[in-house]
Amino acid sequence: MEVIKRLREEAFVKSTEDKLLSHAYIQAAEKGELSLTQKQSFAQEQYHIQLSDAISFATLSGHGDFAPDTLTNAAIPEAEPGKQDDLFQFLLGGEVYASSLLLKYAQSLGLDEDRLKSSRPSARAQAYPSYWARLALSKKRAAGAAACAINFPAWGRMCGRLLQALGEKDQMYSGIDDESLAFIKFFAVPIDGLDEMAAKIIDEERVSYDELVEHVRLLNEYEVMFWDAVFET
Repeated sequence: MEVIKRLREEAFVKSTEDKLLSHAYIQAAEKGELSLTQKQSFAQEQYHIQLSDAISFATLSGHGDFAPDTLTNAAIPEAEPGKQDDLFQFLLGGEVYASSLLLKYAQSLGLDEDRLKSSRPSARAQAYPSYWARLALSKKRAAGAAACAINFPAWGRMCGRLLQALGEKDQMYSGIDDESLAFIKFFAVPIDGLDEMAAKIIDEERVSYDELVEHVRLLNEYEVMFWDAVFET
């Protein structure tokens, strides 16, 4: 837990939080000014990100043969013995579960799965999942766990603000409990025990602080790039 606490005190974490706090995408949503194209871009990029991240999380949890073309109806591999509470096994299940929720959000924007699948992803938006794939291929479980502890709460806060904004300002939706917003609502909820699950992996891997910090910094920067990309689409 000390490693996670130290990481949260890094200047780049504060810088990322400041950039996200005042990000133009969320500000536009809160003013009711997001265009349909900007909302569609979020759904399209997330479709590609979810599939990539699910495969990365599967690899990090010992399921190297998990490589579906879509998460729709994908079967979650059973946890390896002793890894039922593994962070990456948990995250894999979350991505598969949330994939159907994303389709509902996309449908509210006039997009079916074929259009999501054939959409042309942005290099800037996809830098984030691409780096997760790099961590997975390198078997850097500790770096991935540290990044989860630092980055996921920031992503969750952004989803929380987006949920509130769309629910209150966007006439397409009846409120924050609109089922079309369930994908955003799912990720807005903090993950119980996240720090503990991440710390367990960091402790097991026995890596130095210096072996973690740059990976965490890069994923924080890629998070900002994702929001930049879906706003500037």
